[in-house]
Parts: sequence; C-alpha cells; structure tokens
Amino acid sequence: MKRGSSFFLILFLLTFTYVLFANTITVTDMAGREVTIPSNIERIVTTYKPATQFVFALNAQEMLAGVDNTSTREKLFTSIYPEVELLVEVGSKREGINIETVASLNPDLVILFPHNQAEFTASKLETLGISTIIINPESLEEIRETNRLLGKVLGLEDRAEIVDNQFDNILKLLEKSKNLPDNQKKIVYFANSQLLDTVGKDMMQTDMIEWAGGINPAAQTDAGFIKISPEQLIAWNPDVIVTSQTFQGDIEELYKEEKYQNVNAFKNKQIYRFPSELEPWDYPNPSSYLGMLWLATKIHPELFSDIDFNKVADEFYYTLYGVSYIELLSKIGN
Repeated sequence: MKRGSSFFLILFLLTFTYVLFANTITVTDMAGREVTIPSNIERIVTTYKPATQFVFALNAQEMLAGVDNTSTREKLFTSIYPEVELLVEVGSKREGINIETVASLNPDLVILFPHNQAEFTASKLETLGISTIIINPESLEEIRETNRLLGKVLGLEDRAEIVDNQFDNILKLLEKSKNLPDNQKKIVYFANSQLLDTVGKDMMQTDMIEWAGGINPAAQTDAGFIKISPEQLIAWNPDVIVTSQTFQGDIEELYKEEKYQNVNAFKNKQIYRFPSELEPWDYPNPSSYLGMLWLATKIHPELFSDIDFNKVADEFYYTLYGVSYIELLSKIGN
C-alpha cells in the first residue's frame, strides 16, 4: 500500500511540475536576470514611455492594463489607440512606480526601465507574485534586442521579426553613408537640451551619427552625457549640428550667436532639430532607426537624393503601427 501511495504521489508531483513549467517560460532580461514568466501574457503594465512604444510596435497595445504617467498623453499613442488615454497611470522613471497601483491592476507582466532601482522594484513586485522584465534599449543593437525579447515573452516572435526587418531595410539604405571613408564624413555635433550639453561614446546618438556618415567629435573625449565649453565647440568646428527634440532654444535665434559665427554649421545654416511631431526620433525607441535615415539626408543629401524619405517613413509607420506617417501627421494637425 505504501508503495502504491508513493508511486501516485511521485506521479502527481511530476504532473504538477510539468503543468507548471508548461505554463511558463524562462528568459534572461536586459539586466542579466533569469526570470520565469507566464507563457500566456494577457495584461501588461509599462513603466516608462519607450516600453509602451515597443508594445505598440508589436501591435500589443490591447494588452495594456496600465502605463507610465506620460504615455496616456502621447500623440502617437492616442492617434493609434485612443483608449490609451483611459489607462491607469502607475508612475514614472523620474517619480518612481506606485507598487500598490501596479498590483491592483493584476498584471501578468510589468516591463521596467533600466535604473539603479529597477531590480529593487522588480523584487518588490515579484514578492507580490507579479512577473517583471527589465529592458534597456540604449543603443541601436539594444533596440533590436528589446524588440526580440518582448516578442518572445509576449508570444509575438513573428511580429517582432516583421519589426526587425524594418530595421534591416533602413540599415541597408544607410550602408553608403556608414561606409564612407573618414575624409568624406562630416563632423556632426549633437546638442541635447542645451547647446553645450552633448553625448560621447557608447551613446545611441553617437551610433546614429556614425551610421548617417558623420563623426561625433565628443566621442573622442568621454562617454555618456558631457558638458562642454563654448571654446570647445568652436575648436571642434562641426559641419552640422543636430539638436534633440527636447532642445530648449530657437534655432533661428541660435544662428545669431556672435561667438559662433566662424563655426561651419553656423556659417552654412546647418543646424537641425530632430523631428518630434509624433514622437522623438533621437530617443531609445524603434523610430530612432528612421531618425538615422532622416539625419543622413541632412548630412549627405547628395547620397540620398534618390530616396523619397516620406515614402520610407510611411512604410515604416504603417508596418509598425498600421497607419502611415503622413496619415498620422494629418491626425495631429501637421
């Protein structure tokens, strides 16, 4: 009798274990954590805007149960999926995440931002039985990795491949600028929110400049975000200056700055702001690939005279979001 009982107990445990693991998948997230999550995700919470953008690109917006505090008002999201305005806001990268609010939404998965508190937040949520994954799309390759990772955990790997193919299409167009000899590349300076705030090596914007056929002079000095002096900008003498969409200045007024009149970008009226009518293209999101192509057309217009940029943008947005770029612009009145 004991033998029979032991046999059935072992059989039960094996069956339970099989069912448990059949209903979960294990992946390594972008913080290097091995995480086990449900294999059938139905309810997602995103905690910062790039996470929401990747969910939209995967056509998974109807899975959203809650979002960060800014996604409910983003023009791109509200134009594609007006219901996003009604979603519960759970906090932000700057202000922190409200754990109680997240838990009340009963999500299958919470997508967290890369931050020194991310693993602590993940641990608190997992203590409540909520699965988490940390993404970190801070480079062009990491954008692709984020897309593939989320495609896997959401059961949308085929869809992620379609998005990835769009990235490949743009990189193919950019081969002629990326492969220019150094003596034909332009010196391109990136200005963040202020003219003298820039980025160095190991930054996505530097990757974008290099693919577009430019050389970022700040990449030779340091990594990350950098503050420079007016004298340094003058010494670098960039051919082109491109500003973030968050740049806190007027470019026409900037041209009047007396001390920069001998800088090539000022002399030749080669200062541009990254487009941001729908979303910023210099941001860690899928559309940064489109931003690279836009930048290349500004730096080397002679190389891309045969490309209809709006047509490429239409295909990109239609593939990712089901609506063309031009149609989305018309929706927001541009």
